[in-house]
Amino acid sequence: MGRQRKGNDSRLMILVFVLAVVCLLAGGLYIDTFYGGGRLKAFMTQISRKDTEDRRTARPRESMQIDSGNKTAIATFGTSFALCTKDGVKYYAGMGDQKWNDTFNMTSPAAVSEGKYIAVGDMSGKTLRVYDDSGLLYSLQTEGSLMQFALNKSGYLSLITKDSTAYRIYVYSAKGNLLKERVEESIGIYPLSSDISDDSRMFAVSYLDTADITPTARVLSFFISTGESEEYTDSMFAAVEKKNEVIPVISYWSDGTLGVLSDKNIYGIGAKDGQEEWKYELENTVDYASFCAGDSVVVALGDSVANRDGREKGTVCWINASGKETASFESGETVTFLHAGEKGVVIGNGRDYKGLTNGGNLSWEYTATADTSDLAPMEKLSRVMAVTQENIEILDMTKAQAGKTELPASTEPEKTPESLPDDTKDAEGGQADEPEPEKEPDSGGEPKEPSAGEPEEP
Repeated sequence: MGRQRKGNDSRLMILVFVLAVVCLLAGGLYIDTFYGGGRLKAFMTQISRKDTEDRRTARPRESMQIDSGNKTAIATFGTSFALCTKDGVKYYAGMGDQKWNDTFNMTSPAAVSEGKYIAVGDMSGKTLRVYDDSGLLYSLQTEGSLMQFALNKSGYLSLITKDSTAYRIYVYSAKGNLLKERVEESIGIYPLSSDISDDSRMFAVSYLDTADITPTARVLSFFISTGESEEYTDSMFAAVEKKNEVIPVISYWSDGTLGVLSDKNIYGIGAKDGQEEWKYELENTVDYASFCAGDSVVVALGDSVANRDGREKGTVCWINASGKETASFESGETVTFLHAGEKGVVIGNGRDYKGLTNGGNLSWEYTATADTSDLAPMEKLSRVMAVTQENIEILDMTKAQAGKTELPASTEPEKTPESLPDDTKDAEGGQADEPEPEKEPDSGGEPKEPSAGEPEEP
């Protein structure tokens, strides 16, 4: 994708953009604005092979064969996980320890999880089901094709569908009761993303308005309960509008702030009045982003924007619910994979992966031996689940440390976490992010610099 285009774009460019949006909404798989040179690239995994020889291979702890082809989605819950394939959903208390199974057909499964809840939908299909760790809570068969859906930590669900005449936004309770429904029939108005606050009081929807020459992004906020809604037309109590921007992703944080990711900025919208409280400017394109790292949004930066200095391509940044950049990490390469979780973030380029703490420190590096569609942190960052077309494995990343090569036989063997002093162990019992420096055999005992340094200050 290119850099930002300047000035007034032609009507032809707008037409191309609108067609692109229609295509992405029809597919429901990724966002690519095409406007302004593509400030947001893709929110999907692109796997390509890149061989390296200087990284340790992790130890597979457990593995299990699967027959899913290219269509697999997983959701991890500490040591438990849900496996979603074209044949339905299976929930495992541990590898090989199946707790329950819900069999049904999907073409393109997608999963989102919050707290103990998981929603599984067939993208561009009409099936969506919501579960907790005990099994199915309820199932929906939508009239239109499923475009987007989200959960909150209480199990409330929002979703966007598209049929032949309109887009529809629904909000359901954790028991499957329909609470709200909105119908969008206006030509050129596209709902892109929805979410529900953790207190279940509000929901928000981001829209793209292409009716005019200049695209306009809007974020509308609504009350859910009847009592709070009755004073407002259609329950809408606030609106934020941004000219010349596209907002493909929104997500509520635990304090009620609505995180808004546009192709030019990241915004925080307040819970009390639904208005903008802060703005974080983006000087680069965004290759990948995730709101799953606790109360932060994680963005992997691409090319710098025209007429701005920008950051180094491949930099990963953490921005919290107050709009402050709390950490960053320069990966040194284009990021083609990102999976964020509460325990840390995994980024990748081809078959090469890095585990990053939410403090921006490099924890481990790993090179996969097969094409991997997902690499997800589990109950800790040093324990990850790898998904290929043929199997899933739980990997022990304590042997895939920060950029170190295999030591020759004559060198002192690596210290295990059990043999390390207490101040070099992390909270998970593994090696801390900044291990004790190694000593050069012929340098008189002077320590070497750690192979993985601290990230630069933002």
